Order: sequence, then C-alpha cells, then structure tokens
Amino acid sequence: MHLLTAKKIGVEKGIVIDLVEERLNFAEKLGADETINAGKADAAESVRKLTNGYGADVVIEAIGLPATWEQALKLVRKGGTVLEFGGCPPGTEIRVNAELLHYGEVTVMGAFHATPLHFRRALNLIASRTIDVRPLITRRMRLEEIREAFEILATSKSEIKIAINP
Repeated sequence: MHLLTAKKIGVEKGIVIDLVEERLNFAEKLGADETINAGKADAAESVRKLTNGYGADVVIEAIGLPATWEQALKLVRKGGTVLEFGGCPPGTEIRVNAELLHYGEVTVMGAFHATPLHFRRALNLIASRTIDVRPLITRRMRLEEIREAFEILATSKSEIKIAINP
C-alpha cells in the first residue's frame, strides 16, 4: 500500500527492501523501481548507490522490528524523513545516533491510529481506484470458506491477500 500510494503521488524512485525474493518480485510488479534483498546485500550501501550517495528522501519502515527501525535511520538522507510505521511491541527500545538527528536534521515520525477522516480518505482513494488495490488480491474465496481463508493466512510464509466474496 505504501508503494502504491508513493507511486501515485509521483515518487521519483520507489525502492523496496525485503528478505523474501517472492515479495520483492511482487513489489516490482506493483511498480517498484528498485528492489533490494537485505539478506544478500547491505541495504544502506545499496540505497546510497541508488541515490548517488545521498540516501532516501523518505523512508517508510513497515515491519515493526527494532532492527528494521534502526536500519530505516541508516537509509535516509540528511534532512530526510523516516516514518516508523510498523509497530514494535510495547516497551521496545532502539538506539539512535544523535548526530543523525541533530546535524543530519532527520525527522523521525511514528504512526499508530487513524481518525475517521483518514479512513474515509483511504476508502475514497480505493473506491475511486485512484489507488488500485486489485493487484494485491492473490486469491478469491467464498464467504463460506472464511475459516479456510484464515487458516491459509495463518500458515502462509509469504504475503497473501484474500478477498472474501459473499
């Protein structure tokens, strides 16, 4: 969803980082300009190469692990913004280089809840197909199969999105 939204608002270069090749291939199909397998390459070094040494203007962390929160801070350029979207468990602490925040003037933001206005705007973007989420659906199942759908979701190793048809 972050990639689709970023592409829609005109991001110059959408870079997706993951450990799973299948998800990276899917990101390419959704319009990622570049993908990086963090298990095979240093993500920060790769992002720097792809951005002429600067780093990303905006980094969106959507996993919610302390390691990925810290990594996100290594991907951003001076003056850039990091959105720590993926929620870490309560009580989680991360290490931050104060130089990055002070001299690098990096903005770090968190996101947790959305207001009814946010939901309305998101629904309007989806309903109008301004953001086309149909490619995210990997399987369709009938409502009577909802138990099976949840079992598939619970046991899947890759990201699967299922649409339930009444």
